[in-house]
Amino acid sequence: MRNVTSKILVTLLLATAGLGACKKGEDKAQQEAQKARVEADDKAREAAKAAQEADAKAAVAAKETADAFAKESAEARDKIQKAVEAADRKATSLKEKLTKATGTMRKNADAAVTEVDKRRAAVSASLASLSSAAGSAWTAARATVEADIAALDQSIDGLETTLKK
Repeated sequence: MRNVTSKILVTLLLATAGLGACKKGEDKAQQEAQKARVEADDKAREAAKAAQEADAKAAVAAKETADAFAKESAEARDKIQKAVEAADRKATSLKEKLTKATGTMRKNADAAVTEVDKRRAAVSASLASLSSAAGSAWTAARATVEADIAALDQSIDGLETTLKK
């Protein structure tokens, strides 16, 4: 019996030692897993911080672009408005001179006034589309307005030439 008891004691001793070794292995594995979790959390925090910084930079860039566009469009609107007002003043002055015209000159001047009025209506329509446009559509609308103003100026010059004859 002593032999059996010794064997049982040795077996228990070896099992306890094996469990201790397993427990140490499990502790080491848990420590490594915890370390990996901490590293992953740190990397996730760094990625989130980088994403926030990128979003902030994008927002600043978008605001700067919007501000630049607003400034450019305001300057363009002022320039266009001044050109339209100058054309209107010149056309009004020439229409006043039209009252003194007679005969063929009057007939030609009336035709020129009709052309001026048609071009002025085109400018008004272009200005309406410009005020509602944004982005690349605004750029296209601006080009249309500028072309219409140039055509208006040409028709006014034609009226002026007619009245000088």
